[in-house]
Amino acid sequence: MRFDTLLIANRGEIAMRVIRTARRMGIRTVAVYSDADADSPHVRAAHLAVHIGPSAADQSYRNADALIDACQRSGAQAIHPGYGFLSENAGFARAVVDAGLVFVGPSARVISLMGNKAEAKRTMQAAGVPTVPGAQGCATAEQILAAAQQIGFPVILKAAAGGGGRGMRVVREAAELPEMFRQAQSEAASAFGSDEIIIERAIEAGRHIEVQVLCDEHGSCLHLGERDCSTQRRFQKLVEEAPSPAVNAALREAMGDVARKACSAIGYTGAGTLEFLLDADQQHFYFMEMNTRLQVEHGVTELVTGIDLVEQQLRVAQGLPLAFGQDDVKLTGHAIEVRLCAEDPWQGYLPQVGVMGEWQAPEGIRTDSALQSGAAITPFYDSMIAKLLAHADSRAACTRRLLLACEETTALGVRTNLGFLQRCLAHPRFVTGEVTTDFLGQQDLDGAAWRHAPSEHARAAAALLLGASDGGNGSGMPPRPMLASDRSTGRSVWIRDVTSPAATSTSECVVRHAESPGTLEIQSRSATPPARSRSAREAAPREPVQTWRIGHLRCTAEDAARRSASIAFSLDGIWRSLRWYRDAQARLWIQDRADSFVFERVTNFDATGDAQARGGALKAPMSARVIAVFAKAGQQVAKDDPLVVLESMKMEMPMLAPCAGRVEKLGVSVGDQLNAGQLILEVVALDAATGEQA
Repeated sequence: MRFDTLLIANRGEIAMRVIRTARRMGIRTVAVYSDADADSPHVRAAHLAVHIGPSAADQSYRNADALIDACQRSGAQAIHPGYGFLSENAGFARAVVDAGLVFVGPSARVISLMGNKAEAKRTMQAAGVPTVPGAQGCATAEQILAAAQQIGFPVILKAAAGGGGRGMRVVREAAELPEMFRQAQSEAASAFGSDEIIIERAIEAGRHIEVQVLCDEHGSCLHLGERDCSTQRRFQKLVEEAPSPAVNAALREAMGDVARKACSAIGYTGAGTLEFLLDADQQHFYFMEMNTRLQVEHGVTELVTGIDLVEQQLRVAQGLPLAFGQDDVKLTGHAIEVRLCAEDPWQGYLPQVGVMGEWQAPEGIRTDSALQSGAAITPFYDSMIAKLLAHADSRAACTRRLLLACEETTALGVRTNLGFLQRCLAHPRFVTGEVTTDFLGQQDLDGAAWRHAPSEHARAAAALLLGASDGGNGSGMPPRPMLASDRSTGRSVWIRDVTSPAATSTSECVVRHAESPGTLEIQSRSATPPARSRSAREAAPREPVQTWRIGHLRCTAEDAARRSASIAFSLDGIWRSLRWYRDAQARLWIQDRADSFVFERVTNFDATGDAQARGGALKAPMSARVIAVFAKAGQQVAKDDPLVVLESMKMEMPMLAPCAGRVEKLGVSVGDQLNAGQLILEVVALDAATGEQA
């Protein structure tokens, strides 16, 4: 069972994480990569790398035959599946062993047993583990409805064959159940290849607590404390911490004993996690599922225990005993992790693709990622692109450290949830440790409390970088003539903040020399975009002028090819240094603490913009695959009727009718891969009274 060459059957930061430990243990590593990942850092970090197929995951990272062939070609004797794709696929684990290789994980029998939520629940009940009331084996909407009425609303639907929030729906009344059941089945089949759904009572205002376990082949079965994963959105974890602020020593021991008992009952080996729901009284807990793999959030457990979980996985896989016992496991301090995702919080958290033009990880904390400046964020894989993990003596100190780290992270060129994560950490309920699974669901996530406007420094920087140049000088920096501009007139342009769909405010900026030597003066006047005609423009209402005086300007370009730089200046005596990046569309990205804002220079104003906004064109919001089409050409639809369902980065996005009318120009079919902005269909608006085209 000993091996000296290990293939990591995964990508990105997962592969980087395993490579780091394997290298320290003296184990040679082999990376695999798809077409989309040819330039990924994990390819260069490994000793060897093998190409395994096209960009689509099911043709590369989920292709068991290609992965086993890569082992044979590279001389790898073992496969580590990471914590996604094939890590909980019993067929893959069995195929690896049948090929004479070592699978770093539990046996195929155990994976199969725990991989199906329904079977896992029955097994845990037989072992005396407390479970949430529910039902399995419901194959029709009628059976689900009967079970729900017996359990009592609200209920939760779950994909029996997988997790990660996919295939999960909370249903609060009987009328919602048929459609929710259909959606859950569709998403489960797409994500896991099985549409089996289980139903359980929805325990609200509870906590999502998971217990880390380690077991070897020599009878040792340990728990390494718990993680609190209650900060979730749509069942997707966003913030995880260890230990849980809701778990005391007695409860920790009780949950740990149940976890060890469950592992012993099924003959578990390796690293794994048992997930529980802790109810509102923080006294009763219920088994939800077992993940027979390393978890995304394993790093917080490593930080508080000092135990490298990947190292223990590799030791167990080689038949070695764990080098410590239960009494040796100590929890020190507090650790918190946030998941940085390529998604836009202000557009319904839609996944984002593009080029990460400027990336810089913060110092002083652990950052797990495979990002680099210029990296392509593609639609083929998960939207999570990095994890930021902080550790400190106390929870309060850890939170402060991570809040600052969010500000010191630079991520420009692709929209992310970084600013949203920082506001989650700063929320009073999180600060006091009172977060439950319904925390984010109770918040107005798209409201003003979660959205920040650009600061005066950011707006001034945008005025300098966009308003004072005629397109830049190759580096994207203001050309020198700006500094010698006419003091009486300066330069005047219109600048628009396009960070979110609602951010349509436009400013006229005039940049000139002030009377003080070496000082620039920016006058900004907000107004609605002017009409095309000069007379209409001059007649437009004017807002009061805001004046900024900027001194000691420094603007440096670090990479002209990427058109990225930093700009530092004093505004009213306060110095700020901001990172910025100009993308291929000439939009200016500015990092303002943990938020990034996007500005564009407005040269033409389209008077027909409002008319277009009322139009019925339905376009793909990003690169995505069509997985369902409900509309037919000529069909009459009501506003917000579901017409098409898209999938990108493992997320389903229903596309709704933009207005009431008749479907025209339907040009997509199931399976089509769409580009961002591609026309899906048009809905011709109809007059409500006559039924004729409006």
